[in-house]
Amino acid sequence: MISAIVLAAGISSRMGELKPLLRLSGRPLLAHALESVRRSRVGHVVVVLGAEADRVRREIPLDGATVVVNPEYADGMSTSLRVGLRSAPPDSEGYLIVLGDQPFVSPSTMNALIERRRRDGAKILVPTFRGRRGNPVLVDRSLGAELERVRGDIGCRALFGHHPDELAEVPVEDPGILLDIDTPEQLARIREAVNRGEALESLVEKAISEPAAVRAGEASQRRRSASLPRPDVLSLALELRARNEPFVLATVVRATRPTSGKPGHRALVRPNRDIVGWVGGSCTDSAVLKESMAALEDGRARLLRLTRDPRRSQEEGVVEYYMECHSGGTMDIYLEPNLPRPKLLIVGESPIAEALSGMGRLLGYHVVLAAPKATRDAHPDADDVLDDLERLATAVGRDTSVVVATMGKYDETALRALASSPATYVGLVASRKRASVVLESLRKAGVAPDAVERIRSPAGLDLAAETPEEIALSILAEITQVRRTAPIVEALRAEPAPSPVRASSLDVVCGMEVDPQTPLTALHAGTTYYFCSEGCRARFLESPDAFLR
Repeated sequence: MISAIVLAAGISSRMGELKPLLRLSGRPLLAHALESVRRSRVGHVVVVLGAEADRVRREIPLDGATVVVNPEYADGMSTSLRVGLRSAPPDSEGYLIVLGDQPFVSPSTMNALIERRRRDGAKILVPTFRGRRGNPVLVDRSLGAELERVRGDIGCRALFGHHPDELAEVPVEDPGILLDIDTPEQLARIREAVNRGEALESLVEKAISEPAAVRAGEASQRRRSASLPRPDVLSLALELRARNEPFVLATVVRATRPTSGKPGHRALVRPNRDIVGWVGGSCTDSAVLKESMAALEDGRARLLRLTRDPRRSQEEGVVEYYMECHSGGTMDIYLEPNLPRPKLLIVGESPIAEALSGMGRLLGYHVVLAAPKATRDAHPDADDVLDDLERLATAVGRDTSVVVATMGKYDETALRALASSPATYVGLVASRKRASVVLESLRKAGVAPDAVERIRSPAGLDLAAETPEEIALSILAEITQVRRTAPIVEALRAEPAPSPVRASSLDVVCGMEVDPQTPLTALHAGTTYYFCSEGCRARFLESPDAFLR
């Protein structure tokens, strides 16, 4: 059974009025959200109220739902989430976290999440509309304890970066997953659109870009340019970093006329080739895409220069593209890759494990310490604590380094789960004699020979280390050596793509990649060719053979 937890306890500070009771099409916003939940396949509904709870109870029918009041609602969303989790039936298999200010989410979207969980067994399920993640989110009950530890004004998204291998995106044709209502301006525009029968898709970009503009004090500027809304690239970058997802931030740092992109224009490129924001036209996008994919592979920033002057000499650190279809001028774009924090999984509660935890945090790892009955209070340097060794394999991805340092207590148990995992590095802290016994035990237990051979023991470079801190240093030095010599792209390929990767074709005139959905095509000798601009298409039609040699 899936329980829906409907969060409707906020103070509505940006709206200035109590959001659950605001009217849309003659009914309160919360009533719209509840209707969708009731029409879905959830088995139980929990509604969390806070500000003016008694008034909400009087004005909205809440029959059939468990209604609870969060007395700490002013301290942020996480407090309401905890109250909702504790009020859900104990036999709940998962929790659908629904926002009470999203009136347009379809019941079919909720059912799609539930069905995907049943079919694939994913622990976190997130709906997407045209590559953008939205709400509600479905979380497996096994993550309930971790959800209760979330603090601040954030919900279940705090888990995303910690469980990349257990998260599944579910594409849906439902723009309602992106439309929550936070300000009077948003409500007025949505009311007007509903009255006119306007499609919800037209409201998505405006609705998601408005909150950041208001926070930045740009409301008047936004009203003047309402016909050309821009997504807030930096806000999205912060959100992706919080979710530990890779992306490239592209910023125009210099331009000489004529160019369409201007200094300060930004775009964000994700591994699935989605571009959010704007730095120039189609030829610019193609070059930015190509170099951004390379930046995600090698982890290195670069300066991309677009120019029509082939006589310019190559400068160190600059990647030049000679744009045949470029309108003129020169533009420099700085591409900054932001890669997920690598994970360090430490098994055991030994002094070496503690030293590894502290040093790993200093080196920028996402540290997970695993041991039976381990607690956060006992391991303050760890980002996460895993107290169930049966879940070890679920904590490992391609960019995970594993160190087993139990001092002989449960080495074999841990390594049986981890030896065949996709981890970049698997090390065992043990003497050579003890290591030989452990490895032989694994072979007898049926662990694949190549999996046993990859276990490094004694773990660490030979630094003549003696103390726990020195041994930890030698292990992290070896992990660094392994990570820096392994292709970063292999780690990224293990992460779930935010949406399906688009196919592409090459423009035979300028060599740029083009989305095959472009209307700029030409049929020649029975073959369809794709172009990034009208200029390239015109040049091809004028002399096809010149570009097909």
